[in-house]
Formats: sequence, C-alpha cells, structure tokens
Amino acid sequence: MWREIKSAPPEVIAEMQDDLKHGNTYYTGVETGKGVLLFGRDYVGNRQYGDFMATNIEKRFFEPDFEEKYLNVYELRGWPSLMEGKVNRCCDDYGCLLPLEKIPADAFVDKSALKSITDSERYDLAPTWENYYRLTDSGKGLGLTRSPYNYDWMTLLYIMDKGYPRDGLIDEYPDNFSFYDKFEKIENKLLGRNRWDVYDVMQEKAKKLAGKLLKEHFSEIRRKTDVKEKEHVKKNKGIKI
Repeated sequence: MWREIKSAPPEVIAEMQDDLKHGNTYYTGVETGKGVLLFGRDYVGNRQYGDFMATNIEKRFFEPDFEEKYLNVYELRGWPSLMEGKVNRCCDDYGCLLPLEKIPADAFVDKSALKSITDSERYDLAPTWENYYRLTDSGKGLGLTRSPYNYDWMTLLYIMDKGYPRDGLIDEYPDNFSFYDKFEKIENKLLGRNRWDVYDVMQEKAKKLAGKLLKEHFSEIRRKTDVKEKEHVKKNKGIKI
C-alpha cells in the first residue's frame, strides 16, 4: 500500500488526504475462482452485488453443472483513492450485469492484496436444504432473495429429510410454495385435534410425497451424492494401473 502512496501523483495524494479526513470506506468482496470482486456500499454497488449473487450463486445453487464448493464473502475497508477502478466492475455501460466470463480480468483482485479485511463469512455450497437456507436467510446468512424454483426444491428436500413442519409451511410472497395444495390434507391432519394419533403416519406420507415430487419435477437438480460421485471420479482419473 505504501508503495502505491509514494508513487501516486500529487492530485491522488490530495484525494487521499481528503479520504483521511472523512475516514475509510467499507466495501464488500466476493471470492470467485478468478479472484475477489469488489462492490461498494452505495446504491450502484449494492445493486451490482445483488445482481451478481442472484445470477451466479442463488439461481445456480441446485443446477447440475454448478461446481463451486464454497463461497467466501468479505467486508473490507480502504481509501476510495486506492480502490478507484477496482470496484463495481460487473456491469456494462448500461448497468446490465455481465456474464461471469465477460467480466474484465483486471476486475478480479488477488486475495493476498486485500490487507484490510474486517470480517469474513464462509458458506458451504454443497446442495443441501440446510446450506441453501443459511445462504439465503436474512438473519444468519446473506439474505439473498429466493427464486421460486429453488424455494420449492429447498422445501421438498426439507420435508423429505425432516418431515412436514408442525406449524405448517410458509406459503406467502416472496416464499410461495408451488406444491402447497399437494400437502394440504396432510397439514390439516397434523393441525387437527387428533394430530398426535396420526402424526407418524402423516409424516411418513409427507416424506414419501416430497420424494415423489422431487423425482417428477426436479430430476435434474444437483444433489450431494452427485457431488461426491464427481469427486470420486476425479480422484480415480489420477490413478495409474
């Protein structure tokens, strides 16, 4: 950093002095396979960050060709003068998000160059309902808006794993469950007077129904077993006989 300061022209030094008077500015960093993308905390930066995360992480979470294993998100601070030209580089001149492969190479910053990371969060991207829920949770996660298909997938995976929620499902905007009507009779039984008499039977029905709907409507989704199989194949390719 000091090398950059010493070699900076006088007008940049003046800007840095102004930055010092107003304090450091905070930024958000998202680590990708190519490096870290930086986003400002202003309107433009927040919009680019939201568009990038929705398109490249949230919407692709369960897709079969999505191969990212982890997501690292950083909070960092720095002087605006030193961050100029490195922030909010994911959109074209019209404000439209660029495909990941068309984002300029110099927009990706090497993590080793980030000296002022103040906070970081790591998210497991293995295709489980728990990981997707944490990623999109507004309290403990990033609060990403859930796309309708992914909300359906997450909910069905949850039911197949844990059973139908005792208090019923959330089926209201923005989390509308497309298959709510399929489970309505089960929910009514679980909320009825004799719920404890039929609880185990209804939960078993709910799990089977969720599995059936997943096979019928989401046969192409990425599953944790698929990830393990791919890793096993990659390891075996390196074995010489």
